[in-house]
Amino acid sequence: MTGLFPDRFMFRYEVTDRGYLFYLRWKDNNLFLKQFSDNNIVIQELITPTPDEWNDFWYRMDEIRIWDWYQLYEVKCMDSCVEGDQWELNIEFDEEQIESQGSDSYPSTFREFVKAIEELTGILIEFIYED
Repeated sequence: MTGLFPDRFMFRYEVTDRGYLFYLRWKDNNLFLKQFSDNNIVIQELITPTPDEWNDFWYRMDEIRIWDWYQLYEVKCMDSCVEGDQWELNIEFDEEQIESQGSDSYPSTFREFVKAIEELTGILIEFIYED
């Protein structure tokens, strides 16, 4: 790996019926975070992870094989579905890149990804996924 910082980094997780949004993107060598709940801004800040935190994060991304995720995860319903959450991810780091998104469906390691984001930012995400 050539460095610690991503070339591109954006993660959005939204639960529309709860008015919840977690949005994180790379901007000016920092992570810009917005978190809404019930359409009120709960958190809006710049986060600057340490080099060790970035190293741990990238190691974890390799470990959960994020670079192999599919481009699209979604539940298909014939008649009706209960809408839950939507997510989108766009990361480019070193020679790796991932563009993936989903609606009420996730890769098998998505929960581990959410935990890694929480560790990187120090912010808990209101993740609604249930087994």
